[in-house]
Amino acid sequence: MMQDLDIESPCIKCGNFDEDAFVEYKVGVFDPVGQENVPTIRFGERGDGYLLRTCRRCGYKWPERTLNINEDVK
Repeated sequence: MMQDLDIESPCIKCGNFDEDAFVEYKVGVFDPVGQENVPTIRFGERGDGYLLRTCRRCGYKWPERTLNINEDVK
């Protein structure tokens, strides 16, 4: 389940509060079991992006929606 972007949210797994958590912009779908991004688009297509956050203490990863994920791009 993807939650809304919140820079001040703690790690979902260990509860560590680290505002310097590692953040990557990804396009595709996050697989929580494999802890990896699964690309869902082919070359030249456009997909939904999300922020993949990684706890610096335990290494757990979780996806968060970007601020404009529900906005139409023109």
